[in-house]
Amino acid sequence: MSSSKQILKEQFKDQSGRLREMIGKLEKVSTQFSYIRGGYFVISILVLYLIAQTGSDGIFFTSLLALTGGFIYLVARHKRITDHKERLSFLKEIKEQHIARMELDWEKLPEYHFSKNMKAHPFAEDLHIAGDYSLHHLMDTSIYPKSSERLSEWLLNEHPEKEKIQARQQLISDLLPLSGFRDRIQVQAFMSQKEISDKDWSMEKLLRWMNEPKEVTFFGTLFILSALSIANIVLLITAVAGITGPWVLLTFVTYLSFYNFNSHKIAELFEAGYQIEKQMRRFGKILVYIEQFSFPGNSSLQNFFKSLKNQEESPSKYLKRVSRLAGAASLQANQVLWPLVNMMIPWDMFFSMKMEALKKELAPKLENWLDDFYELEALNSLANFAYLNPDCSFPEISEDLEVLFEAKQLGHPLINDKERVSNDFIIKKDRDLFLITGSNMAGKSTFLRTVGINLVMAFAGAPVQAQYLKTNLFRLFTSINVKDSLEGGLSHFYAEVRRLRRLLDKLESDHKLPLFFFVDEIFKGTNNRERFQGSTAFLKYVAGKNGIGMVSTHDLELASLEKEISQLSNWHFAETIENGKMSFGYRIKPGPCPTTNALKIMEIEGLPIDE
Repeated sequence: MSSSKQILKEQFKDQSGRLREMIGKLEKVSTQFSYIRGGYFVISILVLYLIAQTGSDGIFFTSLLALTGGFIYLVARHKRITDHKERLSFLKEIKEQHIARMELDWEKLPEYHFSKNMKAHPFAEDLHIAGDYSLHHLMDTSIYPKSSERLSEWLLNEHPEKEKIQARQQLISDLLPLSGFRDRIQVQAFMSQKEISDKDWSMEKLLRWMNEPKEVTFFGTLFILSALSIANIVLLITAVAGITGPWVLLTFVTYLSFYNFNSHKIAELFEAGYQIEKQMRRFGKILVYIEQFSFPGNSSLQNFFKSLKNQEESPSKYLKRVSRLAGAASLQANQVLWPLVNMMIPWDMFFSMKMEALKKELAPKLENWLDDFYELEALNSLANFAYLNPDCSFPEISEDLEVLFEAKQLGHPLINDKERVSNDFIIKKDRDLFLITGSNMAGKSTFLRTVGINLVMAFAGAPVQAQYLKTNLFRLFTSINVKDSLEGGLSHFYAEVRRLRRLLDKLESDHKLPLFFFVDEIFKGTNNRERFQGSTAFLKYVAGKNGIGMVSTHDLELASLEKEISQLSNWHFAETIENGKMSFGYRIKPGPCPTTNALKIMEIEGLPIDE
């Protein structure tokens, strides 16, 4: 582990320790408040009992209101303390998860969910991009599932675009020093998700409701009901004054009948008002924090969040409107006051019209805010990865026609720092087919995955596990960990053949981006003679096509193809044996492998060999 990474790790441990002390103090205060609330309740009951003995109803009800108000205040204060304790507890978890990510301690990472089937994907399974103990698992710090999906889409993207990659790199670079901002977003998101109950709408359901067209008109109905309401009031006053007869009965019955006939227009008011207020109040805290956060003037984040920074259409402005409407809609919960008010004035009809107007206005804005937030959480995941791995660097996305790929100190991000071995590698024009030979366990498969996974990271806009990386854009395809299928009745060999057929289809397709493909232990599922013939034919066929290929094999005879295929070059991984033990350097070297170790492994493990 590098010194800068070790220093960062110690900082997290120190922060976690200080947070633990603060949480302990808050727990003591919370316990004290519990006793205070209990004592206050008992004393209040005794006080009210004594006041009741005096026989003064006025003093009793005044005291009841005062004591109830005091109790509500204590409950609110206690809740603020417990909420603060929960926020600090989760922040402490974040610091501990940072350490776990740095150490690849998978058991201490948050519970991970990824349900998509990646078997048909060109590279996801072979390069460990998604699923348990994967790159996505390591990087993902999202709280909202849609944000996690956004990150996985970037990592699994099959058609990278330079402009999007560079824009994402800039955003991540600007987020990188804002560790406090990233932690606060994560804590706020956690607190908002924690409050969700089974009865609550999801944000997606709320958006669907807001976008549903409602073929109802309010203006005409509201005009008639308002006119009848005014008539009711005027006729009631004149009837009481003895000026008119009981005409108010006729207008009142007409008002109620017309109101009842149009009652379907207010059916959703209470539930919709409750749900939109609840969701916006929870999610709005995150939006308002971003809205009020001061980013540096030259930061790309200023432009990224311009929809949240617009004072005329800011989240805080809409939160106030939603709160007012929800407060009006909540009258439906009062079964005494609600019918009385609506018998006098068309309260629900008016606010249903206001709610319908608000949802049409708010829906596209909320959709944009949500999309920005999902993007932000995904960007925060990549920024956190960059922050926790200061030895990583942002790659240069190039269009160089001579040097197609160049890496210095390229390593695998899913191998811990103590065991990771890094390599330099360069790919030039017309020399872009690599045959990699080597002994068992020497590092061939890991090197293929190392190049592949770093290209995935580069094309997602993330920093890569390298001191330096420059690469052109490529589509990626792998045939590394091909598995047989008992359900499909496919042998390992036949499954590999089908995988390689897909590779050739990709290679021959009319696509502007070349294909970078990786084939590990080509045709290992068949006999030596047919494997050699098939491998020879395959290498000759793919040479010179629209792509770059890395192919590993145990067949040292294939190394002779370097004389026949101008694009092909030989590379290898080797081992040394000292005192009966093998030692692997995991360094890639030019030329075919000069050694083999299969018999030596058999001998070391005590199996018989023919001398």
